[in-house]
Amino acid sequence: MASISVVDAAREAVQHTRRHLFPVRPLRWLALGFLAFLDQCGRSMSGGGPMGGNDGHDRPWPGAGGSHAGGDLAEALRSFSTWLSDHAVVITLGVLGAVLLVATVMAIVLWINARGTFMYLDNVATGRADVARPWREHEWAAWSYFGWRLALGLGIFFVLLMAAGVVAVGAMAFARGRLAGSEGGFAFLALGPALLMLLLALPLLALAHLALRDFVAPLQMVTGLSCGAAARLLETLLTSHPGAFLLYLLLKILLFAVTGVVVLVGGCLTCCIAFLPVVMQTVFQPLFYFERAWPLFLLRQLGYDLPGRRVA
Repeated sequence: MASISVVDAAREAVQHTRRHLFPVRPLRWLALGFLAFLDQCGRSMSGGGPMGGNDGHDRPWPGAGGSHAGGDLAEALRSFSTWLSDHAVVITLGVLGAVLLVATVMAIVLWINARGTFMYLDNVATGRADVARPWREHEWAAWSYFGWRLALGLGIFFVLLMAAGVVAVGAMAFARGRLAGSEGGFAFLALGPALLMLLLALPLLALAHLALRDFVAPLQMVTGLSCGAAARLLETLLTSHPGAFLLYLLLKILLFAVTGVVVLVGGCLTCCIAFLPVVMQTVFQPLFYFERAWPLFLLRQLGYDLPGRRVA
């Protein structure tokens, strides 16, 4: 059985990054920055939007009356619960429309991300900075990958939605006085494990996304398999080398933390200019380039190198 060294793969990825990014060529870095932006598009579905504003924060709930502006939490929740009951049909339709809109936007973003994942992966592996060629060459693989990414994205979205629903149900029950005495104890016993299971599902879905991006997509390019078949191939590699992949995961978390600190400091030093999309991926291109090359060298140690596009 082939051995795998995470540290050696990281060392080779550093050399690969230095060889293909230095000396600095601005146009090359800009093209790679654009591809890295597409590769990262949709990796975090949180952010600004309607939830980020404070509009309405200082106003009472509709129908609650101005006296509740500084009232206690229970009274405010009772007022809100009454308003929800009075407008149940409108709220249900609004929620369904919002979920459909979010799912549609998510699908579009993740489709762009799927194409960008293979485009950036191709360029990191070959040492090139092409846009049109990898867009054409990896269309089929990207569509297969997109299906799995969309399923994971919707899974994360609905887990968060269900967790919010559990919290909302608990808050409404508290507002209506149904959590008092023994009934409250039973309610907490019922809601607590459900909320805990939902929250535990999030890191599992995040691990699945990491596996897809770092290993399944490269395996698709190496073998020409669909995303599902490449995922099954990865499963055999994981069972053969669990320690190495666990070490990779721990070091990857550390890399995420270091990258976050570097980007934060760099963005502050540039008066937030480096936080702009594409600009950030261009300025900090060596970090993103190394992060993408690292799993390629792990797979090469196991005999899965990109044919005709050997990382060197």
